[in-house]
Amino acid sequence: MTSPACMPRLQAALLSAALCLALPGAMAAEPAPHWGYEQIAAPTQWAEFAPSCSGNLQSPIDLWSSSIQHGTHRKLSADYGYARFDVVNNGHTLQATPQPGKDNYIELEGERFNLLQFHVHTPSEHRVDGREHAMELHLVHANADGKLAVVAVFFDVGEPNTALGELFERIPGELGQAGNAISLYSRINPEKLLPDHSRVVRYTGSLTTPPCSEGVLWNIELEPQQLSQEQLDALRHVYPHNARPIQPFNARPLADEPAAR
Repeated sequence: MTSPACMPRLQAALLSAALCLALPGAMAAEPAPHWGYEQIAAPTQWAEFAPSCSGNLQSPIDLWSSSIQHGTHRKLSADYGYARFDVVNNGHTLQATPQPGKDNYIELEGERFNLLQFHVHTPSEHRVDGREHAMELHLVHANADGKLAVVAVFFDVGEPNTALGELFERIPGELGQAGNAISLYSRINPEKLLPDHSRVVRYTGSLTTPPCSEGVLWNIELEPQQLSQEQLDALRHVYPHNARPIQPFNARPLADEPAAR
């Protein structure tokens, strides 16, 4: 999960150095540490400047069916509607942020988490019983205290994805370089990004990019969505690989329930 764009001070400790251009608490004049997915900036080096990246509750993980406890948490419910989104190539992923208007949120364990943004990774960061998917989309939410909750959706190659159609169409000409930004003409209902019927596995983990802050509530939709090979190729042309490797499981509780739509 790439952390959200610069937000109010209350949430600053959870935000990514790469997106906000400084680590939480850093002096404004200090350049942000460079990180990426290859060579000297690769994930194996992140802990050198972001110590949390070597923590015990890191993400992503491999979700093994044998470790999942069934029916042990309250259902996740979503109140999503159509909204307009601004999309930026931030140098690590394509990130879509909703424009002011419709409140999109989820309710989790009795708390409301508002949608901040969604972004994509290829290939998938999480795995299920060792299986990797073509793409993983993260819907990033925060509650009033700044605690983060992420809904992760897998995508496999199949039929074109209509909900993300315009975004994929505009990647080659308008989102190919870091810093490129657009406003989508069409509106997106985040619910259309989710599978119709799916079980959701929940666990406590971290951001999947520096600063790798822990305490993130992950909600993984097990049923994959689809996108076309052409759509996947458009994304891979810009980001052929922006997925953090699997992190140690460390015997964390995994629980699943049907999602309440």
